[in-house]
Amino acid sequence: MYEKKYKVLIADDEYWTREKLRNMILWEKYGLEFLEPAVNGEDALQSIEEYRPDILITDINMPFLDGVQLLTEVGKKYPDIVTFVISGYDDFDYVRDTFMSGAINYLVKPVTKIELIKAVVKALEKISERENEQLELLKAASVIQDSEFSQMIQRREVPENSFRSTDNFMEFAEMSLMLIKIHNLQEAIRASGHDRNLISYNIKKEIKAAFNNENLIVFNNIYRLNEFIVVTDKSKRDLIKTAEKIRFRFSTFIKSCITICISAQSYSMESIHMAYVEAIGILMTRKYCLKDEVLISDRTGGEKEKVVAHFKPDYEKHLKNALRTGDVELIKKIVFKWTGLIKCQKNGWSYLEVKQTVRQVLTILLDYVIQKQGFMKVADVESFLETIEKTTESLDLQLLCEMLEEVIEYLIPEKEEHTTNAMAEIVHQAAGWIDEHYSEEMSLAMLAERYHVASTYFSRMFRQEIGESLILYITRRRVEKAKEYIRNSDMNLTEIAFVVGYDDYAYFSRVFKKSTGVSPRDYKSQCREEKM
Repeated sequence: MYEKKYKVLIADDEYWTREKLRNMILWEKYGLEFLEPAVNGEDALQSIEEYRPDILITDINMPFLDGVQLLTEVGKKYPDIVTFVISGYDDFDYVRDTFMSGAINYLVKPVTKIELIKAVVKALEKISERENEQLELLKAASVIQDSEFSQMIQRREVPENSFRSTDNFMEFAEMSLMLIKIHNLQEAIRASGHDRNLISYNIKKEIKAAFNNENLIVFNNIYRLNEFIVVTDKSKRDLIKTAEKIRFRFSTFIKSCITICISAQSYSMESIHMAYVEAIGILMTRKYCLKDEVLISDRTGGEKEKVVAHFKPDYEKHLKNALRTGDVELIKKIVFKWTGLIKCQKNGWSYLEVKQTVRQVLTILLDYVIQKQGFMKVADVESFLETIEKTTESLDLQLLCEMLEEVIEYLIPEKEEHTTNAMAEIVHQAAGWIDEHYSEEMSLAMLAERYHVASTYFSRMFRQEIGESLILYITRRRVEKAKEYIRNSDMNLTEIAFVVGYDDYAYFSRVFKKSTGVSPRDYKSQCREEKM
C-alpha cells in the first residue's frame, strides 16, 4: 500500500516486552517494517548500523549500554532517527536526561496499544516534517489511527488498562465523543481523485483546525467511512461552538448535509464504545431533511421526543393483498401516501421514523418474494433492499422514494412494450456509461436526466432491454470490479470497497456476500489459495 517502508527498532532487555510490542500492531499492514528487537543497548547500536531504522523505541534500564547512553550515541551518529523511550514508573529521574538526548516521548510500562499507536503516529509526523513525501507519510499515520481506534469503538469489552495513558497526548479527567456524520461524501471523493486516505486525511485536518489543533483524538471510522470521530475533554459549551465552526469549514469543500452528535461526558476512556453507541442513538433523532444539525446528549431525564409508528398494523394486510393481486398503484399509495412517507420532511419525521417505516415495507416485500417467487429471486431482492436501506442514510427523500418505486415495479413488472431502436440505443449507452463510472454516485433520476428520458420510462426500458433492474445492474458491476481488485491488487478490502463506490465497508460486505455467496474476506482467501 505504501511505496516506502519505514523501519522500527525496539530495544529492551525484557523478552515479554519485546514480544508484546511486536504483536501489538500489525506493522506490515501500515507500511512499517518491524526489525528484530535488540536485547540491550550495544545490540541496538549494531542493528542501527546494519539496518538504519527510522524509529527507535528503547527501554532505559538495560545492561552494557543503558537507554540514555544509547540515545546519546544515536543523536551523535544518526540524528535522523526518531526516538522515544519506554520504562517503569521508578525511572522518572531519567526522563529529563532522555529528552535532552533527543527522545520525543516517554511511555510508562506496561505500554498500552493506544499509547503505542499515538507514539508511532507522532514519530511518522516528525519524519514527515523533513521529508519530501510529507503527505504520504501523514496519510500513513492517519490510516494507523483510523484502523486501530475504529476497532476500539466497535468492541463492547475493552481489556483492562488498554486506554491508560500517562504521556502528554491524552490525560483527560473527563472526555466527550463527537460523531461527525457526512451524509454524502461524493463531492469530496471526486475532489480527491477517489483516494480514500487523502479524503480521510484532509477531512481530519479540517476538524483539527476547527479545534485549533488542541489535544484531542480524531479518526475516521473505517467501517463507515462517512463517520469521523473526535474524543476530547472540551466542555459542552466549547463543543457546541466548535461544531458550528466545523459546519462552516465543511460547507466550503464537502458540500453535503452533516450531522454532529455530542455524547455526554465520561470519566474514563474505557467507555469510548458506549459513547459512540450513545452518539448513534442521538443521530437517529435528527430530522429527515437535507439540513445540518448539531445534537447533544441529554442525560437529565427530561421528556424525550416520541417516536411515532407511521406504518399502522392494518397497512400490512392491505399491502400484502395489493402485492398478491399485482395492484401496483395501490402498493405505491400504501407505501407513500397512507404511511405519510412522501410528506415526511414537511411533517418533521425523525431519521429513525423514516428508517423504521422503510424497513417495515421492505420486510413485507421480501416475504412476498419468498412466498410468491421462491428463493431464486431472493438474493436479487435482498441486494435491492440493502441499497434502499443505505439510501435512507443520505436523507434524500426524492432518491429514497425513487428507489422504492423501482423495487415495486421490479416485483410487479408491467406488460412489455415495444422498444424503439432509439430507446434501445440510449439504454445501451447508459449501461456503457455505468460500466465506466461504476464508482460514482448514480441514480435513476440522474441517468434519466442525462439521457433526456422520463424516469419511470427509462427504468422500465432499461429492465426490459438489459434484463435486470438498474439498481441490480449497478450492484453487479461494482461487485465484479471488486472481485477484480481482490484478485489482482494488494489493496485492503476497505480500500477496495471505497474504490468501487461504497463508503460503508459493512454494507459493501453484505452486498458482496449476497451477490457471490461468500464474504469479501473469504473470497480473498480463496484467491490466495488458488495462487499457491
